[in-house]
Amino acid sequence: MTIRGLSRWAIGGSVAAALCATTVQAQTDTTRRDTTRAVRSTTRIPIRKESRGEVVLPTRRTRADSIAQARSDSITRADLARNDSIANAERVRLDSINMRTRADSIAQAARTDSLARIEQARTDSISRIEQMRNDSIARANPVAPPVIEQNRPMTTRKLPGAFYMGLAVGNNSPSGDLENLGYDGGLNISVPIGWHNPSSVFGFRLMLGYNQFNGGSFTSGGTSPVVLSNPDPKVYSGELNLNMRFPFNARRTSSVYLSGGGGMYMFRNFGQSSALAGYLGNDVLEPNDEANESAITKWGVNGGAGLEFGIGTSSLFLETRLVNVFAGRDDEPNFSSVFGERGTSVRWIPLLVGFTIR
Repeated sequence: MTIRGLSRWAIGGSVAAALCATTVQAQTDTTRRDTTRAVRSTTRIPIRKESRGEVVLPTRRTRADSIAQARSDSITRADLARNDSIANAERVRLDSINMRTRADSIAQAARTDSLARIEQARTDSISRIEQMRNDSIARANPVAPPVIEQNRPMTTRKLPGAFYMGLAVGNNSPSGDLENLGYDGGLNISVPIGWHNPSSVFGFRLMLGYNQFNGGSFTSGGTSPVVLSNPDPKVYSGELNLNMRFPFNARRTSSVYLSGGGGMYMFRNFGQSSALAGYLGNDVLEPNDEANESAITKWGVNGGAGLEFGIGTSSLFLETRLVNVFAGRDDEPNFSSVFGERGTSVRWIPLLVGFTIR
């Protein structure tokens, strides 16, 4: 082969290679353009013309800017749609709350009105019934005015009754000559029966009593002493006293009071030859004397004070008095020889606790 032939083959091969390369690049560009068009068919591709009327295709950077702008617009529209949805839901919720509040207010107002009407109807009914009752009372008793208890003053309350009776117990303490004759204290039982208006200062009382003393022995003085045995004497008494009360409460049922008067005292079971028998008038040196008595009645006086506490129509009281019974004997030489110089009274002091009922 000649040099000219090799040159031709070389030139022809170069041309053929160039053509093949151009064809492959054109096919590759066409495939890329088709794929981009299929994926981004919704994206506008700006096309501008040069001044000489040539069409200039967008570059790769221009397409990227368009894609970013489209994405930003899509995000903005999604945010706006979400905000609008949230705002609409909030408006719906507030409207629902307002509707419930209005409904509750209306229901509460209706309930209040209903209760007010019921209460007014009840009050009116009570007023009508009371008016009918007053009218009926007025027709039945037109002369007597109606009595209103709530307007009655406290001072017009009914006071306890004036008549009373009770029971008291206590102890008798001998005093003076009775103690010196060998007698100790004993039981006292009393029954007070009286009349005393709480609004009055003065009242009267009858006190029925049973008195007992414990006897011992008595030894006389002198060159020839005499020993006398003393049984336990009993004294039955009836006293009529005048009482003076000084109340210290509003209802005048509690008071400090004074009591004094006189009565009769019957001595029994004292022994005809005892010291008390000789003090009351028996001849103890001759126990078989027909003049000696086994029961002797004397009169006497008494006086004292007490404290009374009212409890409803009853009362409790604490009282002490001095009882003085006059012996009323004839002072004979026989008495003086045994008892010496003595007084003429038998005395004791009762201390009582009791109650009364009106």
